[in-house]
Amino acid sequence: MKTFKTVFDIMFIMLLCFATLLVTMLLQGGLLVGGDGIDYSFGLMSFFATFGALTLYFFFILRSSKKELKVMIDRIYK
Repeated sequence: MKTFKTVFDIMFIMLLCFATLLVTMLLQGGLLVGGDGIDYSFGLMSFFATFGALTLYFFFILRSSKKELKVMIDRIYK
């Protein structure tokens, strides 16, 4: 249960950061930069490709870090 809470907290903060950046991009930065703002474009295909790549990376990191942690614990305590 503790692991679930930790993962949920991390994903929630990452989602908030992503939403903040996305909203800023979609508003075209006019209020932040002044003048006409920056012209951003948003494509669903590139969005899903990025989301998929980040998801794969997240699962890879979880698997490999758990393996490395087990090796480190075995070296220290055995």
